[in-house]
Amino acid sequence: MRRTKQLCVSLATVVTILALTLPAMAKVMAPSPIPDRVAQADIIIVGKVTAIEGKTVMARPSPDSKDKIQFGIGVVEVEDGILGVKAKTTVRIGFEPPAPPGEGERRNRFPALTPTVGQEACWFLTKHIDGDFYTIGAYFNVIGKKDNADFQKEVDMVKRCAKLLNEPAAGLKSKDAEDRLLTAGMLIIKYRTPRQFANNPKSEAIDAEQSKLILEALAAADWTKRDPNTQASPYMYFNRLGLTDKDGWMLPKDGKIVEAAQKWTKDNAAKYRIQRFVADAK
Repeated sequence: MRRTKQLCVSLATVVTILALTLPAMAKVMAPSPIPDRVAQADIIIVGKVTAIEGKTVMARPSPDSKDKIQFGIGVVEVEDGILGVKAKTTVRIGFEPPAPPGEGERRNRFPALTPTVGQEACWFLTKHIDGDFYTIGAYFNVIGKKDNADFQKEVDMVKRCAKLLNEPAAGLKSKDAEDRLLTAGMLIIKYRTPRQFANNPKSEAIDAEQSKLILEALAAADWTKRDPNTQASPYMYFNRLGLTDKDGWMLPKDGKIVEAAQKWTKDNAAKYRIQRFVADAK
């Protein structure tokens, strides 16, 4: 009887803890894998915030917005230009200024989105549509250096991914099957993810030879395993292609979806052209 009462108390405690923590956890989406972040960034830098500009900048928060909002501007001195920027220069990062008292919970859930002087980090940044600055986007696009024992390990992974993305032909033809799949996956994510500030994105076919190499890398991969770097599988990358029956892809009636997807990829590598999103010129 006593043990039963103790068990009930323990279960009640667990339920209470879950009730208190799960709602808070649900507010924060899980970080994207590093290769995904690399594929979607315009520039990637390692650097320190050296100043916060005294004046805010008025700019649109999105392409379809008619109104402008205030952006604070943090100035980052680049120590290592990993993608799109050289070292020993500065980059302006736009952010929404801290919310007034009472609104902090709504707007400032992720402190990393508000740069502070002295902050050192690896930054994944997107060029703002009409402002002379870059934006951070999601909270996990800042890998902080302070109290992060894995900082250099994460930065090394970022550099590896950036190198493969900068030299896609070499990555797709690599003797290392992991590099081939990693390169193919990043290119699919890059092409099949609408840009943050792309207004009314359209679709267009990518280079035929590169499309073939990407699909061949997928077809040759082990579809029973997940990529150790992204926890993604070839089938997950396949799903990002956005295929329809017009492309000759239909769900098999026997339920063997993964096998059918791998076969489609192999059979259509030389025929299908991967489509990428591009911003409306307007």
